[in-house]
Amino acid sequence: MVSQLFRLRSPLRSLCVNTVLVVGWIIVVMTTLMRSYRTCIRPIRILQFHHYIRRSLVHRRAPKILLILLLALVSLYAIHSQLQQTEIIHVLHPGFPLIVYSEDSYPSVLEHDVIGKIPYQMQQDVALRFKHQPKPKSHFNLLSTDREPSCQALIKGDPEEINYALQYMDQTKDKPASIDLSVYIHAPEDCQNFIKSRGYITHALPEETDFPIAYSIMMYRDADQAERLLRAIYRPSNYYCIHVDAKADSSVQKAMLGVTKCLPHVFLASKQNIVDWAQFNSLEPWIYCMKDLWRYSWKYFINLTGQEFPLKTNLQIVKILKALNGSNVVDTTTYGHYARRWYENLPPPNNIQPYKGLVFVIVSRGYVDYILHDPVAHKLLEWVSHTDFPDESYFSTLNHNPHLAVPGSYKGNPETNADVKPYIARFVNWGVGWIDSQGRYPFYWPCGGKRVRRVCIFGIKDLELLVNRRELFANKFILDFQPLALDCLEEWHFNMTLSEYAGKLTIDTTWYQSLDIVKNKVL
Repeated sequence: MVSQLFRLRSPLRSLCVNTVLVVGWIIVVMTTLMRSYRTCIRPIRILQFHHYIRRSLVHRRAPKILLILLLALVSLYAIHSQLQQTEIIHVLHPGFPLIVYSEDSYPSVLEHDVIGKIPYQMQQDVALRFKHQPKPKSHFNLLSTDREPSCQALIKGDPEEINYALQYMDQTKDKPASIDLSVYIHAPEDCQNFIKSRGYITHALPEETDFPIAYSIMMYRDADQAERLLRAIYRPSNYYCIHVDAKADSSVQKAMLGVTKCLPHVFLASKQNIVDWAQFNSLEPWIYCMKDLWRYSWKYFINLTGQEFPLKTNLQIVKILKALNGSNVVDTTTYGHYARRWYENLPPPNNIQPYKGLVFVIVSRGYVDYILHDPVAHKLLEWVSHTDFPDESYFSTLNHNPHLAVPGSYKGNPETNADVKPYIARFVNWGVGWIDSQGRYPFYWPCGGKRVRRVCIFGIKDLELLVNRRELFANKFILDFQPLALDCLEEWHFNMTLSEYAGKLTIDTTWYQSLDIVKNKVL
């Protein structure tokens, strides 16, 4: 219906166009019905139809016919604009089309009431995100008769659609299409166009603005994947420090430099390291970014790598962090033979008990303040620099020695436990390579993708699990392995963001508020 036409531009313009069309067509229909009633006993014979048209054009019917033609042209233009808008809405990211769903379980970006409830400034971001995207370009070179897999069906775990998607990806030997890094390298030449073409959300809701978050992203490859992560979590009220491994290809470094020059509050780390596995230089970049970020005002610090992706929207993350109320999310395990990593360097300073844990953390500003400015933290940093895997012991140790009074640290049993002390910072599927003190595997799930050094590289079979997790981020994804997994997760994430801004989606943070790390934190 033309009267249902909606535009992601000025609401007043849409109202005027729709009103004119509706009133015009009502006038035409009413006058036609009245004239038909008066002339119903004088039907026009088919053979004389051309005479009727000729008389109509030169007598009183001419203005009416011209009005009908004018309204028809305006209507066709409006319908064409609507079709263009629908086509635009169907384009989410270069390389993959947005599948629009109508089920309540999967929010649709085409629902008029959803778009109408999005704050007007946000509407501009949404419109620009779609309007300036190039046409959908498949990752794969297939016959035009082949349809693209449905993300909705894949997320629901539909076996037939999963099999179809696997065949769809196997039909080409070409690697997934990546964005030319020159797009990022030359971005500073026209930053406004870059921000529009890449679809960044440049306005934040008041609740997001009032709760800024500091992010540190460490990366060494796949600048396009890292940029997609940045785009998903970007809000102008947040702050982002990016550390590119010094041994990364020069094109990757130039690409990320170009991105940072166009986005407010996004910058490269002031110091750049070569990052080696299990060495102290794998911990230093996090500290560099903490120092660089400290000058800004924010509430929480989250560290990421370029091969991760959020499982929660920015607004959901804000609400969850508020529920944590200053407590830190830091993993720890006390089981296994990890003590051999520091055995030769015992004892640590200040009667500290060392612990092993994952490097990914969600910590309060007070925790970062302690790391940067407390002498005990400096002594511990010097001590772990002479141990193996210092990045896996420094954060965990600081958070689980309550006598240090580190803000937001934990006073209870340090062991990560799915029941009492779940690790919500990251969903990593370690398989059977990680066992707790009770002989359980807290990070074991069937892997729908493939395992590399025990870690699951997520594939399309993992989507149903991922979208239902309580963790904030997932690790990890690789662009050249089942790229539909990241594409569909990205599509789902953006649809969730739209519905959330429209007020149709919210998150219950009761479970997060009840976590033991909140109840037993060091104030």
